[in-house]
Amino acid sequence: MAFEGSSILSLSGGGHINIQFSWRTRTRICIGVARGLAFLHDGVKPCIVHRDIKASNILLDKDLTAKISDFGLARLIPDHMTHVSTRVAGTLGYLAPEYAIRGQLTRKADLYSFGVLLVEIVSGRNNTNTRLPVDEQYLLERAWDLYERSELVALVDTELNGDFDAEEACRFIKIGLLCTQDNPKLRPSISTVVRLLTGQKHLDDSKITKPGLISDFMDLKVRPPSKTEASASTLSNPFSGSEMQDSSVLSSENSSTTTTTALTALYGQSI
Repeated sequence: MAFEGSSILSLSGGGHINIQFSWRTRTRICIGVARGLAFLHDGVKPCIVHRDIKASNILLDKDLTAKISDFGLARLIPDHMTHVSTRVAGTLGYLAPEYAIRGQLTRKADLYSFGVLLVEIVSGRNNTNTRLPVDEQYLLERAWDLYERSELVALVDTELNGDFDAEEACRFIKIGLLCTQDNPKLRPSISTVVRLLTGQKHLDDSKITKPGLISDFMDLKVRPPSKTEASASTLSNPFSGSEMQDSSVLSSENSSTTTTTALTALYGQSI
């Protein structure tokens, strides 16, 4: 049974799945996270960029309502600024390439991270898994390959045993690809993403371009974890029977006192 405040990753214990994530539950989680992010980007002034959207930072309450957590890396972006230059921090695999390379933070960095998370939830696997065949190790690369071959349905988690809406699942993956496009200007706003996920806006998949991958710009690969790190971080994937690991954190930094105070005031309410 789920418990208040448990994250997507921590719902499993002792290597066993404690709750079945049906396709309907997954869609609720995806839409819930998108709405929470829309509140951060568009519902408050100045807007808040989370900088570390990933599975382990998504909490679920007893009703499986998704809530965004861990604002330790969050940054405020005033309306008059197009971006904020900051030391790069976040989790490999979720970092937007333009942010990882230049350190220029915009809301589109969160969109990239959300897109990765969206594809993870649909596929039931982590964004990087070096135990898979070489051409399947990187989730976005795999998704793009299947998209070009019109075989996206093959990416959907097999643990669902076919009990899902294939058209909707492929649409969600396409939205994930839309959010992770190489050119950040082509990524939609999170408010638009909410409308796409809920079917209120038509998805024109002819506008989807290749996802941005850090490895395309730099010879940067996720290093395999040491035995100590692996034993500490390996968790059973609650979306499927396979294991799911967070990639290594590039760096971490505490938010400023001003940001922390603002977030505390704003988030007495649930997101």
